[in-house]
Order: sequence, then structure tokens, then C-alpha cells
Amino acid sequence: MNIILAILPPVLIAYYVYQQDKYEREPKSLIIKSFLFGCISVVPILILETIFNESLFSSLFVYMFCGVALVEEGMKYFFLKKYLFNNPEFNEPLDGIVYAIMVSLGFATIENIMYVIGAQSEATSVAILRMFSAIPLHAACGVIMGYYVGMAKFKKDNTTILLLKGILIATFVHAIYNYFLFLGQGQIISFIALLVAIYFSKKALKIHQKDSQIRNSKDEVIF
Repeated sequence: MNIILAILPPVLIAYYVYQQDKYEREPKSLIIKSFLFGCISVVPILILETIFNESLFSSLFVYMFCGVALVEEGMKYFFLKKYLFNNPEFNEPLDGIVYAIMVSLGFATIENIMYVIGAQSEATSVAILRMFSAIPLHAACGVIMGYYVGMAKFKKDNTTILLLKGILIATFVHAIYNYFLFLGQGQIISFIALLVAIYFSKKALKIHQKDSQIRNSKDEVIF
């Protein structure tokens, strides 16, 4: 039951975002592959987080930014950029969000299972708590990154800056959330950061949805 509680929330969010791709839905095989890339990313992330441990950094925030958030968001970005960005199916900005969130939630699923198994007698409460905290955070960071990656592919004169904005903003949001959570005080700021990230994620999704509708309406007229 606890494993189901760990798996179900990220899978449901992934399905929700997939359903928002209304005008030119991505192939299911590529959606599954993107999710699996996220699952696989756990391995290099664990290795890197072991290497870049807290003892290497001058402060908790720098550690949370560089040793945790940047490692996790950076590895998600690596799989997104290397294996999905140049795929012919990635043919509109909304696809950046779809693929990015699949990678993010693939990672979040495995991470969630690990936390729940590790919690033992408190597994249920940990699964429920993460359902409303860490999982939405990974989803929101995925949407934010995907929003900029989606724009980057089709704005050739600004590609590098947009890619950097995607990874850095997602990393900053992730770091702020983690920092105040691990600080042991000011958790309300973590909660606010999460709400703000969710708000902008919804806005980003609507912007690219509208673009997708316009693009595909033009296609219908042409053909």
C-alpha cells in the first residue's frame, strides 16, 4: 500500500500534464522513455550527491543550491537536452514541458519509493507528506525548465540564454524550497516557494498550450 502511495502521485501528475497536450499529443513510447530517463537519472544523481556532500560547501544554502538542487535539476536537464531536445517529435514549445516533466517525475517516483521504504514504520505519513510537498515541487521545477527549453528550441537567436534560464530558475526554486526545509525554521517560506512555483507552472503550461493551439490550427488550415 505504501509503495502505491509513493508511485501514484507522480504518475497521476504525469498523466495530467500529458492530457494537457491536446493539439498534437506526443507518442506514448516517447513519453514512457522520458519517464524512464528520469528513473535512470537517480543513479548518477546519487553518485554526484555523495561526491558533492555538505562538507565541501561553505554554507547550507550553497550546499542546497550546488550539491543538491543543481545536481538533480542538472541531471534531469542532461537527459532532456541529450536524448529528447533534438527528437523530431519535439516540434513545438509545449513538448519541452511534456518531456521535462516526464523526466522530473520519473526521478521523483524513484526518489519517493526510496524515502518511503527508508521511513519503515512512518512510511504512510512520509508518503502522504511528500504527496503534497516534494512531488509537486519536482513537477513544478520540471514545468519551469521545460517552458524555457521549449522556447529555446524554436528561438535560435536566444537558445543558450533560454536554456540557462530554464536550468537556473528551476535550480533556484528547488534550492529555496530545500534550504528552509532543512534549516529547521522558516518552513513557511518553503511552502510559499512551492505555491509560487505551482502558480507559474500553470501559467507556463497555458502559454505553451495556447501556442500549440495556434500552431496546429494553422496546420489544419494549410492541409
